[in-house]
Amino acid sequence: MAVELGRVRSPSGPMERIRLHSGRRSDKRWRVLNMTFNFRGWEGVGRAAPQLGTARRCLLVTVTVALASLLSSPARGTPHVLPFTYPYATLGEGESEVEAITDVNMLRVYADPAGDPTRGKLFEPQYMLTTEYEYGITDHVELGLYQAFSSTVLDGGQNTLGFDGLKWRARTRLAEAGQWPVDVSLYFELETMHDELSFEEKVNLEKDFGPLQWMANLWVEEPIERPWDTPATGQKLTFVINPTTGFSYQITPSLHLGAEYWARGMLVPVGTGQARDGNAVHHFAGPAMNVNFGRVWFAVALYHQLGSFQTPEPGTVYGQFWGRAMFGLEL
Repeated sequence: MAVELGRVRSPSGPMERIRLHSGRRSDKRWRVLNMTFNFRGWEGVGRAAPQLGTARRCLLVTVTVALASLLSSPARGTPHVLPFTYPYATLGEGESEVEAITDVNMLRVYADPAGDPTRGKLFEPQYMLTTEYEYGITDHVELGLYQAFSSTVLDGGQNTLGFDGLKWRARTRLAEAGQWPVDVSLYFELETMHDELSFEEKVNLEKDFGPLQWMANLWVEEPIERPWDTPATGQKLTFVINPTTGFSYQITPSLHLGAEYWARGMLVPVGTGQARDGNAVHHFAGPAMNVNFGRVWFAVALYHQLGSFQTPEPGTVYGQFWGRAMFGLEL
């Protein structure tokens, strides 16, 4: 059967993004599904072995139907083919999606819980966990709410995880896909964190060249540290840049491989010593992968800090490596 173009949902009209087989049971996803249940003599969903009890058969059929619903759905939502770069597309009116984001920053701590440097050093990952809820208000406007948690690494190889705050954002597309030389959407966010009030703006750019896709975010932030205090107790306004860009290539209808760059920091860093170094602009790049099953998608990437070839010291803000994993589910 001929292959047709599937559609990633884009606000006021579908946007052609991913090729899908048109309803064939011989589709690779159906073959994988059948192989999943090819055990104890069960050759497929319709041929249950007599030795399986009725309850077990019902359970397996239920799981099969659920998986088929998830894996055979057309690609929808706003999957991130590059984990740090927001796509141009927004959800359609009435559509909703939840995303879970995990960041891992490989840092160093002293092996001694009391911080004795003579006892050696350990690698200790810092975790940042974010859950995002998205809803399409119209075919061009999407709202989102984030819950953010972050950990603090401790000497001795421990860390503590705490609630960091909430983020509120809106995203809107300026035109339909392909109407402009480069697709453009705008992103505005208010961060209400436990020790910071921040305003964030992005211009999201995207251009498709057949199976090759280029994306970029022109991203800036204006954080106000300790907003409810005074300058004498730490209140200050800063300016942070966080640009991203990358390419992604569609290998199969469900698999995209790519490479992504991102940077974060102040053009004019404040502070002294390690604090100043941590506030400076740091650059990262690495490979990325997205696996998209329609209603469910996964994205993962591993980045290396450019120009950093030495093991980080305890107290540094960024490690040599940064990882990000994302999970998305259309509701």
